Amino acid sequence: MEDTILGESIEIPADMVILSTAGIPKSGTDDLSRILHVTRGTDGFFLESHPKLKPIDAPVDGIFYAGACQGLKDIPYSVSQGSGAAGRAATILSRDMVEIEPIVATVDPEKCLHSKANCTVCQKVCPYGAPSAPDKTPMEINPAKCHGCGTCVADCPVDAIQQMHFTDAQIFAQIRAALAENPEEKIMGFLCNWCCYSGADLAGTSRFEYPSRIRVVRVMCSGRVDKDFVLEALRLGAGMVFVGACHLPTDCHYINGNVWMKERMEQLHKSLTDQGMSSERLNVSYVSAAEGLIFANIMKNMDQQIKDLGVDKIREENDALRPGIEKILGRKGLLPE
Repeated sequence: MEDTILGESIEIPADMVILSTAGIPKSGTDDLSRILHVTRGTDGFFLESHPKLKPIDAPVDGIFYAGACQGLKDIPYSVSQGSGAAGRAATILSRDMVEIEPIVATVDPEKCLHSKANCTVCQKVCPYGAPSAPDKTPMEINPAKCHGCGTCVADCPVDAIQQMHFTDAQIFAQIRAALAENPEEKIMGFLCNWCCYSGADLAGTSRFEYPSRIRVVRVMCSGRVDKDFVLEALRLGAGMVFVGACHLPTDCHYINGNVWMKERMEQLHKSLTDQGMSSERLNVSYVSAAEGLIFANIMKNMDQQIKDLGVDKIREENDALRPGIEKILGRKGLLPE
């Protein structure tokens, strides 16, 4: 046999050898995960929405787990879980109307460019087809189709769209509160609710130690992270900015929000580094809900990078960036009075 700790092949004399068959997910699980956009753990099995509050619910609405698709189980446990999944499904099928999360996007018709320039950016980035409108009229978002990722909000060129409970004003207020003191020593983090935020939560519950520099703003999807959020953090003097997302290309709970975020942040990263910002000060990383240790290690690395850069250099870079940032945010009316 191979001793994985020693890294050597060893021989052990024995009268009886009992082999434990490995438990692995069924073939095709990866394809099903990609089609349904259901997150899997490091062992390859499907992850539940919450291990205690929603143990048989998938993160995607209307999908429920039963049996070994979620992990190895004995027959009584599988039967119990099957009954529970059927009961959860019945609560939806028995209703004439289904309540949705109140985090849908809304359009300000006065600002919308679709009525003036036939702008279709929100339609392009929405994976659910929620925005629609006849030509030369403001866009409207169908709340029954909207899943609340906020990608359209971040990509709207004139900020005509807002996401309920995750508005620009609410997130800007969190950024300003987080960076009110010693901003150069802090990491401003924007974490996807379904993957990186859960991974950070797992790091805490697993007692993984990491430096306490990060100040977290939770967003439903990394696609909600607007360039303006990063610029505001840097304007206020943040030492580093971290965007935590689901793994590319298919782990996003909202299908492709992480793809649009990646494109957006790459453009912003190039612009900021061309203006003299150290490249490591804007970090985009992909962390699943099962990767608490990876999240902790990322925080350790970023903590060391801040120490290596030094507060004086960070302040110098921020002072150089600030005039251009204030010009951009001021033109949008996003600066505090």
